[in-house]
Amino acid sequence: MQKLSTLQVAVPTDTTIVMTRTFDAPRRLVWDAMTQPALVRRWMFCPPGWSWAKCEMDVRVGGAYCWEWNGPDGQLALTIRGEHREVVPPHRIVHTELMEMAPGAGPCASDGGSPEPWELVATLELTEENGVTSMTMTLSFNTRQARDMALASGMEHGMEAGYKNLDAFLADPHRQI
Repeated sequence: MQKLSTLQVAVPTDTTIVMTRTFDAPRRLVWDAMTQPALVRRWMFCPPGWSWAKCEMDVRVGGAYCWEWNGPDGQLALTIRGEHREVVPPHRIVHTELMEMAPGAGPCASDGGSPEPWELVATLELTEENGVTSMTMTLSFNTRQARDMALASGMEHGMEAGYKNLDAFLADPHRQI
C-alpha cells in the first residue's frame, strides 16, 4: 500500500490555482467516485452541522451539475454549479464553476454582507501508474482578485478533508459502487 498524500496547492500564475494529490486506487475507481452523484455524496466534505441538499451531475459535454448544502440552520448555505465542457472518461473533465454563498453564510458573514460569487473553469486530470492515481486540478479564474478570494477562503482545507474521506471510501473492501 502506498503512503497516502495530502493536497498540494500551487499558484503558477496570477489567475490560476493548481492542486495535486494521489489516491491509492485505480483511476477508473477514482473517476467513478468523482462523477457519480451517489458516490460524491459519500465522500465530499460537509462542514460540521451542514448537510447535502442537492447533488446532481450529468457528466457529458454540455451536461450540468449542481451541488447544494444546507447550513446548520437547515437553510441553503452554498451552491456550486456549472456545465461540463469536455469529458474524456476516465482521464479528464473540464467544467465551468460558479460558487455562491448564501447571505450570512460566507467569509463576509461577520459584517452582515454577502460574499461575491466567483466563477472559474476547472480542469481535472487523472493519470494512473501501478494502481496509484494522480490527480491534477487546475482552477482558472477571470481575475487575480477572484483567485485570491478563493485562496483566502481556505477551500483547500475542506477539499483535503473530503479527499481523506475519499481515501477511506477507496480503501473500503465493502464499498458499493
